[in-house]
Amino acid sequence: MSLPISAVLFDVDGTIVDSAPVVMSTFREVLSDFGLPIPDDQRLRSYVGPPLWHSFGELGYSGQLLSDLVRGYRERYVRHHLDPEPFEGVPELVWDLHRAGVPVATATSKQAPMAIAQMEHLGLSQAFDVIAGATPDPSCSKATVIHEAVARLGALGADVSHPVIVGDSIWDVRGGHEAGIPVIGVGWGYATQDGLDDADLVCETVEDLRALLIPAGRAHARA
Repeated sequence: MSLPISAVLFDVDGTIVDSAPVVMSTFREVLSDFGLPIPDDQRLRSYVGPPLWHSFGELGYSGQLLSDLVRGYRERYVRHHLDPEPFEGVPELVWDLHRAGVPVATATSKQAPMAIAQMEHLGLSQAFDVIAGATPDPSCSKATVIHEAVARLGALGADVSHPVIVGDSIWDVRGGHEAGIPVIGVGWGYATQDGLDDADLVCETVEDLRALLIPAGRAHARA
């Protein structure tokens, strides 16, 4: 990347945690509750990460039914949102970034209270300077959350001159570019075949990402 990296924003689902099993199961349960057709696993997997309003809307639902599906999903998901395990090596990378003095935030389409609870559950809440997530408002987009994360980091005095977002899907790519920041795609998440084509860079492994974000010899600035 041509610019230095001054702050790092992380997507959560598919980047920090392997949430596909829980998300897909919740979609199946909610659609079953309403007597609606259940898509195949490949299609359900594409709904790990995007805003719920988009996912259910893409399935063809609108109006009151769409609202009811989103509400039903959230009611079910809250019971299981702490179940997903982190991807190997990612929590250690987040902590190492923090210790190296790099401002770190989440920027997730998961609702903010769930994101906070999940980071606390994983023992990562103190590693993040900001935990930013979505609001229930249908107009809340990935770019909205990214803008919030960057603004909150800036309010803390962090250097936000050259932030990047790390994510696994086309939603992270689109959201990052809409917000005007570069996107680093990761190869261990849920990207579709061409989902990361427009990312500024793709790191296939956690070690590749570590080498990019924490260059050898960078002094640790925080205890």
